[in-house]
Amino acid sequence: MKIKEVAEALERFAPLPLQESYDNAGLQIGLTDADASGVLLCLDVTEEIIEEAEREGCNLIIAHHPLLFRGLKCIADRNLVERCVRRAILAGITIYAAHTNLDNAEGGVNFAIAERLGLQNVRFLQSLPNGQGGSGVIGELPEATEALTFLKNVKHEFHVASLQHNLLPTRPIRTVALCGGAGDFLLSEAIKCGADAFLAGEMG
Repeated sequence: MKIKEVAEALERFAPLPLQESYDNAGLQIGLTDADASGVLLCLDVTEEIIEEAEREGCNLIIAHHPLLFRGLKCIADRNLVERCVRRAILAGITIYAAHTNLDNAEGGVNFAIAERLGLQNVRFLQSLPNGQGGSGVIGELPEATEALTFLKNVKHEFHVASLQHNLLPTRPIRTVALCGGAGDFLLSEAIKCGADAFLAGEMG
């Protein structure tokens, strides 16, 4: 299979037009006409990730976070991005990012998180203007649960040692809104939609 065929499959599932205006999803580095010898998935591209791809014989890295957000005026070894670009090119490794387009896709990151939490009737929290895709999701737990128990379940399900939260509500948690990334912009929508809890990857 060609690398471009892998990219095309990803873009059928999470079309690039779904990405946010600030984002730089898609092809980052490399050529797509080569045969894919192996694919390495990661959250962030680092020198260690590229080394692992070399070691495992993978000539394609698919990352969630783009390595390149801004243009480079120099490619040397002054910082992580420059070093990763140089190493990937020298190793013949293509780097592709599926970021906010994957967050905003039907069945994407947010839907996967909702599935892990056992949410039902999952739908977009805020639909995109084009009618395809959306930001965040909202759904219902099978049964209401006490707030602290809900947080403990989140920690257990995602294997995290700790999480941050505000003052817990006294009412039980049933309707849950979530955003796998920075969720500040969706908080008011979550409140408007009657969410008892709002989970986000980060909050300003």
